[in-house]
Amino acid sequence: MKRLLYVTVTAPLGRAEAFIIPEMNCLIRRGIELTVVPLRPARQVFHQDGAALLPFTLVTGLWSIRVWLAALFWLARAPWRVLGLLVMLLRRGSLKNRLRNLLVFPKGLLIADQVRLRRVEHIHAHWASTPSTCAMVASVLTGVDWSFTAHRWDIQNNNLLAEKTAGCSLARVISSHGYRQLLKAAGPGQLKKVVLVPMGVEVPEKATILAGPGGRTALIAAVGSLTPVKGHRHLIRACGLLARDGVDFRCLIIGEGSERRVLSGMVDDMRLWDRLIFTGAIPNHRVLKILGSEAVNLLVHPSVETPDGEREGVPVAVMEAMARGVPVIVTRSGGLSDLVNEKTGLLVSPGDPEALARAVIEVLDNPESTRDRALAARCLVEERYNLEKNVSLLLNKLASGCPGGSCG
Repeated sequence: MKRLLYVTVTAPLGRAEAFIIPEMNCLIRRGIELTVVPLRPARQVFHQDGAALLPFTLVTGLWSIRVWLAALFWLARAPWRVLGLLVMLLRRGSLKNRLRNLLVFPKGLLIADQVRLRRVEHIHAHWASTPSTCAMVASVLTGVDWSFTAHRWDIQNNNLLAEKTAGCSLARVISSHGYRQLLKAAGPGQLKKVVLVPMGVEVPEKATILAGPGGRTALIAAVGSLTPVKGHRHLIRACGLLARDGVDFRCLIIGEGSERRVLSGMVDDMRLWDRLIFTGAIPNHRVLKILGSEAVNLLVHPSVETPDGEREGVPVAVMEAMARGVPVIVTRSGGLSDLVNEKTGLLVSPGDPEALARAVIEVLDNPESTRDRALAARCLVEERYNLEKNVSLLLNKLASGCPGGSCG
């Protein structure tokens, strides 16, 4: 397979989907002729490594002139297939998903046109939501095989998962929890199509494993969007308990999102202004620099399951910390137990600030066992979540999932 098209939501532009960018760059390094089509591209690159992907990216809006020209082409060339797809998308699924699919349908026709013009051999969509809808549309119109990566909320959302899994050559999930969820939605008949291939991170050749704060103020980091599923409220409450007990620490909260005002209000109410620092969203290369700077003593990822059933996937930020020797504390939520076990970090129950606070104290007060877990965590990432290894695995799965072993 040489010519591959990726469908994303915004990447390589914008703040979101930073975790997809290294995978796409790795594919290009492997000699893949990659075309990237974001459905709703942002105005500019936010993450430094996204700039290298711009020459390979088709940047156009959902309803641009280019999109409508492609729509006219396919209506003239294959009117019954286009109308059949449109009817199927309008008849099946929830009302909300039907409206979302209708919104992106013209972009799917543009992607089909790019597949035709660029002689693309395989289409891959990140997310089982509208990006995979567009990939499915393009595949039906062009006859080119397609696949998708399902992450977390997009599985729960269930936008035609059974139909998509039946029609694609491969359905990739990134966690064991997601694997079970997708199989349940797709049905046991799709067992051979659903594969577990985690996202990966670049593992530095060397990492300094810290043995604790060493007499200085401990620095705790939390990296992730400020949304309910990330559980920052419980971290702030844990910080209040640590401050009450006289622990010398600062907490760096890296990210932006809908919870920012609520979280800032909690910090004000608890009078933790001198303890917690909100950085806002920062580019991923700066996050990696912070995690590898020896300033961060531990990373806390306090995810929860939300009332509507959203759960964490396998967060790349935790992988990146583990790859750099930063001790981690996570909750038993979603796919986190795939990544962290009792040998590689500390796990606590979700939504339990007291348990989080106790875990922080254990990390800070027991440098030798903390160092051992951090070393084991780095080895685990090298073995199971190494970017190069997992991209090789993905390419092998894509090839074996296509007729005759080739997607061409």
